[in-house]
Amino acid sequence: QNKEVVYQIFNALNDNGYIVEVEDKQAYCNIDKRFLTDRLIEGDCPYCKYNKARGDQCENCGRLLDPDQLVNPRCSICGKNEISFLKVKNLAIALDKLQGKILDFVETSSKNNWSKNAKNKALSYIKEGLKPRDITRSMKWGIPVPLKGFEHSVFYVWFDAPIAYISMTKDWDGKRWKDYWMSSDTKLVQFMGKDNIEFHTVMWPGFLLGSNLGYTLPTTIRASEYLTSKEVKFSKSAGVGLNMQEAINTLGADYWRFLLMYMYPETADTEFTIGVLAEVVNKIMNDKIGNFIHRVLTIAKSNKELIERMGRAELGNEREAVNKIIGDYKSNFEEMHLREALYALVSLAEFGNAKMSSDQPWNQLKLKDREDGEKRFIAAMGPLLKIAYDLSVLLWPFTPDASMKALSYFGMEKEPLLDDLDNNPKPDFGKEIKPLFNKLTDEQIQKLEKYR
Repeated sequence: QNKEVVYQIFNALNDNGYIVEVEDKQAYCNIDKRFLTDRLIEGDCPYCKYNKARGDQCENCGRLLDPDQLVNPRCSICGKNEISFLKVKNLAIALDKLQGKILDFVETSSKNNWSKNAKNKALSYIKEGLKPRDITRSMKWGIPVPLKGFEHSVFYVWFDAPIAYISMTKDWDGKRWKDYWMSSDTKLVQFMGKDNIEFHTVMWPGFLLGSNLGYTLPTTIRASEYLTSKEVKFSKSAGVGLNMQEAINTLGADYWRFLLMYMYPETADTEFTIGVLAEVVNKIMNDKIGNFIHRVLTIAKSNKELIERMGRAELGNEREAVNKIIGDYKSNFEEMHLREALYALVSLAEFGNAKMSSDQPWNQLKLKDREDGEKRFIAAMGPLLKIAYDLSVLLWPFTPDASMKALSYFGMEKEPLLDDLDNNPKPDFGKEIKPLFNKLTDEQIQKLEKYR
């Protein structure tokens, strides 16, 4: 499927005069007797001196590189520096010819809530002057180039990989894919790390603009800074940080979803430590959010006759404050400040905990006037149950498993929508109420420390 779309876009670019032949130097390992892909050659970055830069990009400073720019280049297969750079013919996309179109795209589209780093870096790249960028390599593995004279070449991954966004949609739904990729109603939002900004703000739009086939261009681009470990960015290829399987085996997915969004490096690099992980899991997820919801529901179940007399849970004087927090949550989502939306959720949990400590519904039942005490208990529990329910709904984008568990205690089994916040919930007392989260154990902490 991807081969078909790659050929379509390549042929259109070629027909429109945006494919040019260039002479390059490609890395060849004299030990392994093979050409090396850009990712199979390592060396020192000429800009930041990082000693594990790869032939296409430096993981440390994010600069795009050509293999022959590396200082002290070596083969990552055999580890030797017996590298020669042999002259080869490649095909390139003439980004210089597309510079005006790409600049117009960036200046127009970046008004749609692009992250600052995406906009600034894209404009910086263009200001430096775009040059033809290779889209082929003399290799055996990959999509073959359908052009005479390049029978032994394949497309470079950063040409065919973005095109796979289209191909995957086509593979998913062969009938409706054009509703997404050839419709003026589509809003394409792309999230990435800052090291992928040039590919997605310059090269990828350049492919689409140059082909002129009517494909949807990115609407919004949100690029994060780096999550780092010991001041080095997390990188699967460089073996820095936890890999996904290790992470999920040690903690459930909900924990990582919450943690990584809470630490999301939206505007600056953020250092990951086990100490921060423990703080977020134990004090925020477990104590502030999970314990609040669990405690409210447990108190309600212990006094279910009174809760049933209450009917539906509703807010009282606290309505304005709660609605303000939920409004912040919604607006941050709309503006794609996802970390700030999560912070708003935590703020609602803090508000609920403060209200519980202030109202102390359990103490109302100790009043001498039993009837008055029961009325006070019901009046206190209504808002607390509503806040616990609202938290359960708002948790869903971040911790879907915990959200569904909590909502099941309110008799709700479907995935929630924001419209469900308008509901006045009533607890379902037929289920055993279990904690949503657990604190990290010493064993889990030791495993995580070992993996790092």
